[in-house]
Amino acid sequence: DEGFMYILHRIIGQTVDVQGDRAVSKMKVTITCRYNFEGGVERGGFEMDNEADCRFFFLLEKRKGKWGVVFYTLLFDKDKMMPVNPGREYMIPEEEARKYPSGYRYLAWCEANISKTPPKMDLNSHGPERDVLYGKCKDWLDGKAVKPNLTGTDEVASW
Repeated sequence: DEGFMYILHRIIGQTVDVQGDRAVSKMKVTITCRYNFEGGVERGGFEMDNEADCRFFFLLEKRKGKWGVVFYTLLFDKDKMMPVNPGREYMIPEEEARKYPSGYRYLAWCEANISKTPPKMDLNSHGPERDVLYGKCKDWLDGKAVKPNLTGTDEVASW
């Protein structure tokens, strides 16, 4: 069957900035997803791995003596597709792939075309989302109110 097979997250490193009862944790992560193409190996197709380097951002707060995550999001830095069997290849149409943000272009293409899940389009570390998120992280540490959407225009009227 064509589609998504599994996902793995590898944590590369983490930092935490604390200011009073608030903190921002930034975690470098590589996400690996395996996809079946053209029915998978069993049906004459093949498997491809997507690796996406990204940064997770956790906005934390200490409440009643315990730390917890209030909001989180991520930004994608770059991704790539690789055949599991190096002797096989699958050509993702570049004109289709260019519709997606550069930081996670091939993962977004797979989500839309293989998993049939519309990808989020505002998680690219090479676009304005990065500056919006860093501004909201600073506001969070400064004690200001922060609402989703952490990488774009807030869509929630009240929180």
